[in-house]
Formats: sequence, C-alpha cells, structure tokens
Amino acid sequence: MISATLRRRDILAGLVGLSAVKISPSAAQTPRRMRMGWLSAGSPTTLPGLALLLTYLSALGWRVGETLEIVDRQAESDTAKLPHLAAEIVAARPDVIACTGASEATALRAATTDIPIVFLIVTDPLTLGIVTSLARPSGNITGIAVAAQFLEGKRLELLVDLLGPSARHFAWLGDPKNVSANSLWVDAAAAAQNLKVDIARVNVSSADGIESAFDAIAKLGASGVVVQFDFLLAAHKQRIIALATERRLPTVFGSRTLALEGGLISYGPDLRENFRRGATYIDSILKGARPSDLPVYQLNRLELVLNLKAARALGLSIPPSILLRADEVIE
Repeated sequence: MISATLRRRDILAGLVGLSAVKISPSAAQTPRRMRMGWLSAGSPTTLPGLALLLTYLSALGWRVGETLEIVDRQAESDTAKLPHLAAEIVAARPDVIACTGASEATALRAATTDIPIVFLIVTDPLTLGIVTSLARPSGNITGIAVAAQFLEGKRLELLVDLLGPSARHFAWLGDPKNVSANSLWVDAAAAAQNLKVDIARVNVSSADGIESAFDAIAKLGASGVVVQFDFLLAAHKQRIIALATERRLPTVFGSRTLALEGGLISYGPDLRENFRRGATYIDSILKGARPSDLPVYQLNRLELVLNLKAARALGLSIPPSILLRADEVIE
C-alpha cells in the first residue's frame, strides 16, 4: 500500500522537474496561421486589389507566409468562371474570404453559408439581395458598400453640365453579365428622365464586342457616354478610351484609374478607402468577430477627377463650375 506521504513526495518532485523545463516565449505566443480567400472578377493588371488589401492588412500585423496564407482566385474578366472559382476557395476552408464586387459576392454567397465573407466594392448590396440588412447583416456576409444607388445618374448629370443644353442624347455602356448592371441602368434611365434627356442602353459582354458597341453608340447620335464600372470594361480601358477619343465622344467612368490613363472624367469612390476599411473588417473577423457583428459600411465620399489633356483631344472646354468641383485635375 502506497502511503499518502510518498504520494505527496512524488507529486512535489514532479512539479520541481516541470519548473526546470524552459518554454520558449516565441513558441508560446506564435499565433496560428490564418487563411484568407480572395475572389475577383478582374486580374492583377485591371485592379491590383489583392496587393492593396495586403498592404493594409500588413499595417494591422498580418504577414503573408507568417501569419496569413492566401487562396487567390481571379476570373480574368470572365464572370462565368466565378461560381467554379468560388467553389475552389470554399473547398480550401479559409477563415475568411474577401472579394471585390457584386458578381463575386453573389457567387460566394451561393457557395457557402458558414465561411465569413467580406465584399469591398458593392453598390447598394441591399437592393441586390446580397445582405438582408445594412445595420445587421444576417448570415456570413458583410462589407463595404459604395454610396447609394445614384452614381450612374450623377455621372450622366456631369455629362449634361459639361456639354450644355444642346446635347440631348446619351448612351450607357454596360456588361449585362455583371450582377449590378440592371440596377445601374435603372438609375441612369431615371436620371435621364429627371434631366429631360434621352439615354440608350448599349451592352457589351466580350472584348470582341467593344468596337461594335461604339458603332451602335455613333448610330444613336449620342453626345456622350457613361461607362459602367466593370472588370471586363476595365480590362480593355485603353481600347475604350481610344475609341471614345476617335469618335469624339466625351465619356464618364467610375474609377479614377481610367481618368489617370487618359479618360475624360471619372466620378466615384476612392477605392483605396474601400480596401482600407475592408482590411479592418477582415482583421476583426480573423480575431473572432462574426460578419453579423459588423454593419455594412457605406462609403459616401466620392471624388471627381478631370483629365484636361483628354478634354483638349476632344476639343472640349471644361466649364468653371465643373473645374471648381473637381477633386483632382490632370494637366
């Protein structure tokens, strides 16, 4: 029979032995490497969104290869690939998935109901059915919304102000495969009615259709064009800018990148802010927050960028009223 005294002696000896074992502080504190999925309908050349997002995540302490692993899927402007790419990301079981726009968010929402999703560039996600509430998004998805559903109307208004009362006919160029296309067109059409001008919808769903789309715009007698913010159109921005210049068609874009690269006017959000805010949401989720804890953040600050070189190529003089409103003027 083992005495109680012997048992106590053995226990004390064991504790003394354990106290002599040194535990490396770095080993004790090293966090588990987390995994983030990334889905974009574009590519690194049309929108270097992943690189930008990782820059902001790095500022929050996340390092690729150390504390963060990336599952990267990009559709190279072919939205038909998105459901398959979304399924591939979900199969990798990441801790969170970040995505760009509405088409990507829709594909991911169909692919998983449990992995947290953060979208970064969606116009009016409530109308599109991506979330059921902005203040309390239920389920596994939240993110950054771009203003309200009025941007296409504001872009058309800019063209009307720029060209004056003699310009009565306009065109809206969009990609029908983009989930946002129909709602954006409705916005543009409603604005045209309020401004008492005509606007025609011209669809383009492939690179091969861009030139014929501009032929159609010319036949309509349009004085100017509003171009949807879309990855297909962004991928071929130089062709679109060149055609607009050749046909002497003043054109308004949704991203400052196109104005910087030769487009006449851009009006929309500063996407750097979208990605900065999105990084804080991803950081919170990786640290334990649920998407339903994070209200959809609505970015209401928009920027107007003018390219005066493009205006000269089109033979246009920018009215002082528009120049004064510009956040950035490219000489």
